[in-house]
Amino acid sequence: MGVGTGDLQTTFADALGAAMERRGATLTHLRDRLADRGHPVSLTALSYWRSGQREPERSASLEAIPELEALLGLEQGALSRRLSGRMRRRVGAVEPFDELLGDPAVDAVIGEEDVCRVSSHLVVDVGAQGEIQRARVRQVLVADREGVDGVTLFVGPDVGTQENDIVMEAVAGCSIEEISDLENGIRGSRLVFERPLALGESTITEIEARRAHGLDLETDYALAAEQRLEEALVWVRFHPDKVPSRCWVYFQEGGLRHAWPVDLDGGRSVHYRQTAFGPGYLGVRWEW
Repeated sequence: MGVGTGDLQTTFADALGAAMERRGATLTHLRDRLADRGHPVSLTALSYWRSGQREPERSASLEAIPELEALLGLEQGALSRRLSGRMRRRVGAVEPFDELLGDPAVDAVIGEEDVCRVSSHLVVDVGAQGEIQRARVRQVLVADREGVDGVTLFVGPDVGTQENDIVMEAVAGCSIEEISDLENGIRGSRLVFERPLALGESTITEIEARRAHGLDLETDYALAAEQRLEEALVWVRFHPDKVPSRCWVYFQEGGLRHAWPVDLDGGRSVHYRQTAFGPGYLGVRWEW
């Protein structure tokens, strides 16, 4: 017979922690037993769940919850019904692109159940003509299963268009394969790691994006956080001969949107950093 965990005011993290204490179960024990039952979950993920820093949100993680309940002697749904509403309805697709792509298109390329994105940094260099010289994305990722060998990175079109002639090149930590042109100007590129990762192992990838033809005169660059990130950062660096007259930073997370002006104060760069951020967008825009 299953054991309940109290009223619905109890959070997922509290219910999990109480059940572990009652059963004398450690994170390592749960990780090993879940893996034995075909549901590999990293120690990092389990630790986040217990502390309340994150909740299960990808399809593989959600599928492991019934097994976790059984291992802890809980009744069915004792943990899953305590997930937040957003987590209960998510099945692992990449949230910032859902409205543009739809779940089937995303699921075909993403493999998000395989990795946990820890941080993502976007660095943009603007040249003397106001052109985007280069945009680099550096990611820190942790494997959520044994043998994961890559992840998909999406690049969207210019604001207000569905045109996308962005070319991505690997800088370090990966190679690029299987470039897919999806819906509404979204392009997905499969980043293949230097070698397959062990469960819980981290890796760093860096790629550079540039326009294939002509000057990229875009004045708005944003980073899309597909998952909850420990850190998200956008840094735009301007040529000394081409400094904007006005700049703004902005973010969109859940139903909240906000933008505000920033003063360069004689400097030549603007950055915006958020911790515990996503899914959502954060970015910088400017005027000459």
